Amino acid sequence: MMLQFRLMKHYFIASALVFVTGIVLGAGFSDQFHAFIEAQLKGLEQLSQSINGKPNQQWSLFWLIFWNNVSKSLLIIGLGAFFGVLPLFFLLSNGLLLGYVMAVSAEKQSILYVIKAILPHGIIEIPAIVFACAFGLRLGVLVLKSLTALTSPARSGKFKEEFRGFAKALVPVFVIIVVTLTAAALIESTFTYWLVKPQ
Repeated sequence: MMLQFRLMKHYFIASALVFVTGIVLGAGFSDQFHAFIEAQLKGLEQLSQSINGKPNQQWSLFWLIFWNNVSKSLLIIGLGAFFGVLPLFFLLSNGLLLGYVMAVSAEKQSILYVIKAILPHGIIEIPAIVFACAFGLRLGVLVLKSLTALTSPARSGKFKEEFRGFAKALVPVFVIIVVTLTAAALIESTFTYWLVKPQ
């Protein structure tokens, strides 16, 4: 397991850089991505409206956040098989949205409001999502390697060993993602909710 994490170092760094790039673009160049951001915001609004009228809104909010984040994170690992394109798109699009929301909230409310709205749960949630996308990206690279291994028996044996190690690491990876995103959803639906709700 530790060997796999060492092998993942560059994928973690690459994923984090793509996410930060998305934040910068969303915060500073949102006009160029206006249609995309608006579509994403509309989707989030429809998602949040699904809990309106529920008897226990905070519990409903927890399940909404938990299921949305966990299902997307685990799915994006599998979709990484398409040469790692989708995890990179997921990171960039989520970074764009976060950067835009942060910039607008800071302008309309304050920097303190942005910190209260994002930091408590984001300090856990964001690394967990980047972590999941990094594994999706690695899977994409392994798929590319499998294609090149078809032409060489020596490469084929090395690839099988590498893929076997990656596959074995997925179970603990899934557990880490589920546990961390559960904690993040719990914080967001309670502490963050309390911090940002109108008094």
